[in-house]
Amino acid sequence: MSEIIDVFDGNYKHIGQFERRAAEKQGLWHHTFHCWIVSSRGDTGTIVLQLRSPNKKNYPNMLDITAAGHLQAGETPLDGLREIEEELGARPTAESLIPLGIKHDVMDEPDGVRNREFSHVYLLRDDRELEQYILDESEVTGLVDVPIGPGLQLFAGELEQIECAAIRLTDGARESFRRQVAVPDLIPRVDAYYLKIFITAQLLLEGRKYLSI
Repeated sequence: MSEIIDVFDGNYKHIGQFERRAAEKQGLWHHTFHCWIVSSRGDTGTIVLQLRSPNKKNYPNMLDITAAGHLQAGETPLDGLREIEEELGARPTAESLIPLGIKHDVMDEPDGVRNREFSHVYLLRDDRELEQYILDESEVTGLVDVPIGPGLQLFAGELEQIECAAIRLTDGARESFRRQVAVPDLIPRVDAYYLKIFITAQLLLEGRKYLSI
């Protein structure tokens, strides 16, 4: 069944609805949901990254935003909460999300997709252990707990890789392990998105009130 999404002009004014793949091929603006889970684990706190399934059409086996997805036609940004439940088995409330604003996500993909997204970005404080998440293996086959301090150094270009705690699923079996993370392990971005998120997560854990992407 075709996935129908809302499309917008460059000023985020709704102009209609379109089949998702066709909209992406034509470079039509649409909106998405990004949620980054932040914990207080370790000396500096962590951000949880998801490991995409090897069966994903785009960017298989790469690290990505904790939970994210396209908003369907008629949905509001907070309807993106379903992505957290579907991918991670967690059910946060809308009030627990910390809005950071809208990121303009623009990139031309190798397969001809022309991403033009208004991405609604949120932080979520959640201190549960990685093992407590219930992963949808068709979407997410693991989680990586990236410490914020070393993560800042990684995305600032001061370190080539860092060691992180992680879990993975293989045919339903769960395993905890340590893995090295480098910038090329994450979905490529044309801006400093990852660095901005780690800076903002650090400010959140410091108790700062005014946060933005």
